[in-house]
Amino acid sequence: MNMIKFFLLASILHLAACAPPRPAAEAPANEHMPLKVRKAQTKKVSAWEIRGAMAAKQGNKGWSASLNWLQRGPHNYQLRLFGPLGGGAVKISRRGNVVSFQDGPKEVSSTNATQLLREQTGISLPVNNLYYWVRGLNAPGSVQSEKHDSYNHLTKLKQAGYTIIYSRYTSVNGTDLPSKIRLVGHGVTIKLIVKQWNI
Repeated sequence: MNMIKFFLLASILHLAACAPPRPAAEAPANEHMPLKVRKAQTKKVSAWEIRGAMAAKQGNKGWSASLNWLQRGPHNYQLRLFGPLGGGAVKISRRGNVVSFQDGPKEVSSTNATQLLREQTGISLPVNNLYYWVRGLNAPGSVQSEKHDSYNHLTKLKQAGYTIIYSRYTSVNGTDLPSKIRLVGHGVTIKLIVKQWNI
């Protein structure tokens, strides 16, 4: 490769690295949907693939990672985190009642996802509730408070000792879903940016 081609290739790679992340597919479009109808529509979304980024912090421990989240109903999921904990890819998966954590050749299983992740990462993630919260829905159980915007999108939820803030939505196949979420509670802070929803 001659020097001109080398510098041209380097410039292209540099521009690609600096480019902003590709936004989710569509801007929110369902402006006048009643709250009850919006919730019912969102609850129908039980399977998805999310591509984005996640950051988590608890005390002096924290990590950030690219995220690929494949969900097939409430009890079957696979999360791949790329670059957390100073390493390569980490896979968290559940089939039925068994949750597995895999980091390279290391694999550990448990029936308690929150406890397993706390032991392996030092951070407690409310995994079971995230199935609901990531869609902009409250999880089963009591809710301390919730707020909605003029379009009936959930913007703030207090549940199970957590406060969840939804600052952006996107429309995917006619359903509005969160694309920017911040969760704080029990000493944990989680930020999730969804660059792409597939449902």
